[in-house]
Amino acid sequence: MLSSPIRLKLFWLVASFILAAYLYFSTIDLTNVQQGYLAWGLLAAIFFLGRHPSINQYTSVRIAFLLMASFITLRYLIWRATSTLVYTGPVDFFFMSLLYVAELEVALVYIINMFTNVYPLSREEVSMPEDESTWPTVDVFLPTYVEDVELVRITATAAKQIDYPEDKINIYILDDGSTDARCHNKQLSAGANYRKKKMRALADQVGVHYIARKENKHAKAGNINYALGKSSGEIILVLDCDHVPAHDILKQTLGWFFKDPKLCLVQTPHFFINPDPLEKNLGSFHKAPSENEMFYRGIQPAIDFWDASFFCGSAALLRRTALEEVGGIVGDTITEDCETSINLHAKGYHSVYVDRPMVCGLSPETFEDFLLQRTRWCQGMLQMFFLNNPTFKKGLTFAQRVCYTSFYMYWFFGFARLMFFVAPSLYLLFGIQVYHASLDEAAVYVVPHILGSLITMRYLFGKYRWPLFSELYESVQGLFLLPAVIGVVENPKSPTFKVTPKGKTLNEDYLSPLAGPFYLMFVIMLISIPTAIYQWVNNPYAQDGIIICLVWLSINLVLTFSALGVFWERQQVRTYPRAWADGPAGMLDAMGRELGTGRLHDLSMSGVGIVAVPKARLDLNADYTITAYSSWGREYKLKAVLKFQRPVKDGIYCGLAFKDMEEHYDELVSLVYGDSQRWQDFWDREVVQPSLFDISELFLKMGMYGVSHSVTGMTSLLKYYWVLLAAIGRNVSEGISHRLLAFKPLHVRNRHTRRNIKHPPV
Repeated sequence: MLSSPIRLKLFWLVASFILAAYLYFSTIDLTNVQQGYLAWGLLAAIFFLGRHPSINQYTSVRIAFLLMASFITLRYLIWRATSTLVYTGPVDFFFMSLLYVAELEVALVYIINMFTNVYPLSREEVSMPEDESTWPTVDVFLPTYVEDVELVRITATAAKQIDYPEDKINIYILDDGSTDARCHNKQLSAGANYRKKKMRALADQVGVHYIARKENKHAKAGNINYALGKSSGEIILVLDCDHVPAHDILKQTLGWFFKDPKLCLVQTPHFFINPDPLEKNLGSFHKAPSENEMFYRGIQPAIDFWDASFFCGSAALLRRTALEEVGGIVGDTITEDCETSINLHAKGYHSVYVDRPMVCGLSPETFEDFLLQRTRWCQGMLQMFFLNNPTFKKGLTFAQRVCYTSFYMYWFFGFARLMFFVAPSLYLLFGIQVYHASLDEAAVYVVPHILGSLITMRYLFGKYRWPLFSELYESVQGLFLLPAVIGVVENPKSPTFKVTPKGKTLNEDYLSPLAGPFYLMFVIMLISIPTAIYQWVNNPYAQDGIIICLVWLSINLVLTFSALGVFWERQQVRTYPRAWADGPAGMLDAMGRELGTGRLHDLSMSGVGIVAVPKARLDLNADYTITAYSSWGREYKLKAVLKFQRPVKDGIYCGLAFKDMEEHYDELVSLVYGDSQRWQDFWDREVVQPSLFDISELFLKMGMYGVSHSVTGMTSLLKYYWVLLAAIGRNVSEGISHRLLAFKPLHVRNRHTRRNIKHPPV
């Protein structure tokens, strides 16, 4: 029997041999026919493996799949570099090089994702010791800035209901919106002092601690670090003020700290009760996996295998002693969470990802707020690249370096998306040679690479992300994130932390002002089509390139066309968003008689939806008592008024509004947010992935919605840009006038300067 060191050396020897062979065969020059047999043969193999999940339980099969898929892409990149980068002029070569750099960025992130996804972890539950005296003390931090007090109230109430010994838990509202600096600022003092009064009253009402510091130094990181000096708990649970915790969050996570004394972090998923703007405008919420599911159900379990699961700013537990060793939460970048994880991992500490949603948060309601959030993530990750580059960070393992590298490299996608959008139109409209390939070469290099990428993404993330959805999300973000990328490259320290607004309501549908560039791109792409037909007729030698660009342009048109509908902000009038729910429920009349069996359909702080089979007629605006149950057996009885009813497949859908909300506030918070099993059931719901054609049809319907409203929308859009241009013009003219009025002849200015120096103002 070989010893462990010898087995490890043998493993690396075999792995090095396989890697050398892999790289050697990827560079062999083949004819188009030979390349076709190789590429399409490998494509058939990964397609077969991807269609048979039972085979994929073996790690060796998964590694073989990933090696074959990456081999197709590697041969494509080498072919692109050696055969297609042909110099035909300075302009052609400039755009050709930009396109290839964009492809390299996307391909590198794609290959790194394969590495990180070798063996996603699915951790078993680790229970707490029976002796409660050994349990650690816990501080729950609720950092808040200018968010609505009602959001903080819900979260603080739920935190107070966490199932944990009362003498071992302390909850703190960290109010950075009411610092001394803000309270004494002439412009901010009225709002800050009013907020301080409301927050203090809230803390007293709920029975939690209140902390406000002197100044807003280092934003959220500084807020948490200040609270660390005012508290003493062994474990810190950090919750964003809109991330409402379930009652079992501590008992489901703290056991890991007993198992590993070097554990510094337990991260749990961020679950969102409402759709993000794209899901809302697409109408895909509940029907398709949410965007955050890909990260929290696909990527986090994958990097957890490499001990690279990182702090995501909320829904996480951190060991105080480990935090103190690295100087607290790092405040050098605006993604303080990930940067803190790098420092902790570099010190040799471990992290764990528990794949169970135990907080319920809010997605941004408007596209502008959505972009504000993504811009902060983008800028912060790129700051990390420039200021604390994990690729070369001393103390990290090789795998951790690779994982962290993928996080910041991904955010260059805005540049890649822009190039992919404009490249075919550059050729069709202006004749710029951005891509040199024949149809034969495209058939054996390009098509296998694209299909292989689609098969691989379905293999890795098929449960959590549908085809084209990632492309749509990146397309609508990329154009607006590009200036943020350029800004960080120019000055890595320039970005500042901006809080994402949550809990907004929209009184009517409207076209987002950000839609303008997409309308322009769509028109340019449409113009490219007749130009391509003209070129086809008059330039037969270029027909291969025209076909390639037309296919490429068609994909861009589908994405851009659908974006026209995505930018239509849908009405959102509910103050409290309704969450998916399931479980037994009942309705009692005023006499306490049961009116039939039913099941929960949705829940919010203000009302409930029940699908019931009533035994008697239900009256609108009549009072009823609703009964519901938690997964741990708690019974809830709440008064409600029937607002509407309609027939559905399984009975009658009853929409009810809760009565006496303030009187039963704590009970409502427990019912709506306290049961983590409900969020887990939502994630585990059966969602059948439609075909690529069905998804394309959905996208086209969204585009038709945008076009059908285009007259109204473009009118409002033009008005918006006219006001914007007028404001810019006014500022410019005022600036010029000011400079003209301030202008003095040189000798006069010098005289005044000398006089001011001799007699400085008091």
